[in-house]
Amino acid sequence: MQPAAVREIDTLKNELQGHELIGERQLGAMPTDDLVRMWIATTSAIVKYGFEIRYHDLEPPRTGTFNGRVISLDPDVGFEMQCFILLHLFGHSVQWVAPSLEGSLDDLQNTTDRDHFLKELRRYEFEAAQFGIQLMHESGIDDLDQWYSDFVETDWQYVRRYYVEGEIPLWADCRTTGMPLIEPARIPALQHREVAVRFAF
Repeated sequence: MQPAAVREIDTLKNELQGHELIGERQLGAMPTDDLVRMWIATTSAIVKYGFEIRYHDLEPPRTGTFNGRVISLDPDVGFEMQCFILLHLFGHSVQWVAPSLEGSLDDLQNTTDRDHFLKELRRYEFEAAQFGIQLMHESGIDDLDQWYSDFVETDWQYVRRYYVEGEIPLWADCRTTGMPLIEPARIPALQHREVAVRFAF
């Protein structure tokens, strides 16, 4: 006869395994096999695009940083979140080192009008998202678009609330599902250079 605690752990393991076999592709419920498959494919692609990927112990609330050459992740962040942050920061890295996009971030950095800033910030976030999903597709990951699109919108709600309310909101309060799919955008030619460190939170 197994002790009750052991039986309970075995039950939880079986429930987890059963959950992963369902094949859900929802935000916060991605099967581990899908995440690992995406991680392997996209990290390889990011390195081939000339970026270095590192792990760093980052000061909260930072979850990742980029500087035009290196994308860093905090290893304490959950694996699903790491997968999204990596794709997201790849997209932002492209924006900062692609010569064809030079000048497109001027309004974001220089406007003093709050409404215009939020409009430009949304454009900035979703353009980065388009490069991220393009990278997924180039890496052979074309069955996780809904997961990614929901993550992008949830992230946008999180960032928008931070800038509007001045406080970091709860991630769970920003969660959205069933969003329109992000359209991929061709990744332009890159000219790697070091830029000021920027971070995700």
